[in-house]
Amino acid sequence: MKVNGLDARKYNAKQLTVEIQPPTVDVNYEWLPKALRPTELETDVGMGHLKLCMYFRGRDRNSIIRTMSEFMENFTEACDLELDGYKGRYRGFLKSNDFEKTISRARYKINLDFDGYFYDDEIAAIFDGKTSGSFCMPGSRRTPCIVEVYAKNPLEDYVIKGIGDDDITVQSLAGGKTVIIDGISGIVSIDGKNAFDRVSLWEFPSVRAGTNALTFSNNKAKVTVRYHPMWI
Repeated sequence: MKVNGLDARKYNAKQLTVEIQPPTVDVNYEWLPKALRPTELETDVGMGHLKLCMYFRGRDRNSIIRTMSEFMENFTEACDLELDGYKGRYRGFLKSNDFEKTISRARYKINLDFDGYFYDDEIAAIFDGKTSGSFCMPGSRRTPCIVEVYAKNPLEDYVIKGIGDDDITVQSLAGGKTVIIDGISGIVSIDGKNAFDRVSLWEFPSVRAGTNALTFSNNKAKVTVRYHPMWI
């Protein structure tokens, strides 16, 4: 097992048990008086849950507790876990933890509870000089994405439909330049500089699990959509 890219063996530890639980999903709806059927509303899907038990070895309890304390420093903010036997990475937010003694003075356990979700390596969908196209995203969650628009010719009011619920309009972009609309960090940039005034959008881009159909207002650009599939 790895945490933030560090092998747990660095701490004389190994993954003992893992328990994965899905998020609680409460489907939103409204049933108006005298209506024959309820109206379904958009449902927010929260984080899943992970219970992880780690097994530590050492010379004695004092040295093990110090090593476990070093290990716990990895969880003072959101962390990335690579779990033995599980595909992808788990983005975890620690909710609770406790140390557990064993019969041996040279062995200890840590029980960790996280909220979070699994995600896979980045995938890129490229549309070069297209006016329409589609791609199928694996996963089970809507995920933020990064949209890169490279102007093969100068662009004015270049409209992208199908990334999220609203259109994205690149209002002005010189030929040979790339505007990056980062739905993960919430930043729009050109050559590393703020370029929020060059685009019009109501929300930052995201893609849904399954087929995403896109349209572009002309064929003068190369559009790259980068995303990490996310799983409940």
